[in-house]
Amino acid sequence: MEQDAARGDAASVTSPRGIPAGFRDDFGWLLAQCFRAHVSAMDRVVADFPHGHRGFQALLGAANCSAKNQAELAKQLGVDRTVMVYLVDDLERAGLVERLPDPHDRRSRLIRATEGGLDRLAATQTAISAAESELLAALSADEQKSLREMLREVARHQLDPASLDHGSMCDLANEARSGGETC
Repeated sequence: MEQDAARGDAASVTSPRGIPAGFRDDFGWLLAQCFRAHVSAMDRVVADFPHGHRGFQALLGAANCSAKNQAELAKQLGVDRTVMVYLVDDLERAGLVERLPDPHDRRSRLIRATEGGLDRLAATQTAISAAESELLAALSADEQKSLREMLREVARHQLDPASLDHGSMCDLANEARSGGETC
């Protein structure tokens, strides 16, 4: 009976930081709390973006030449290829990205940020940084940096290494924009 009372007392206890008893070391629960808070903040920041946060991520990928084509960008974002067509169409209509012919493959299109897209991206990244600073306010600057480094490493571990080498993708876009001459 004492054991049942102890269980009841432990189950009703909340830690000093507001984490319910039993969840302090539950990685999934902790990650979900942080994820929900991040999604809520990002939804407010990118509310006027075509397709919201996914549109922002597509623009970020286009600006950084993260993918060699639309299909690969869809894969990076975890978006169905058919949905990606509509997403890029809407970003293109908004003047944020452009589709350029791949100088090495006539069937492929390179998705790249326009000047207006780069400006919008910079402004949005500033707003995102402010929102993320609020989310991470419980951590020192060094702890925030460490958290990002650790998350980056976990994400890198989950990715296919062959899909990460796109250093020349921006060069291809420059070549396409200049009609075959690199800038």
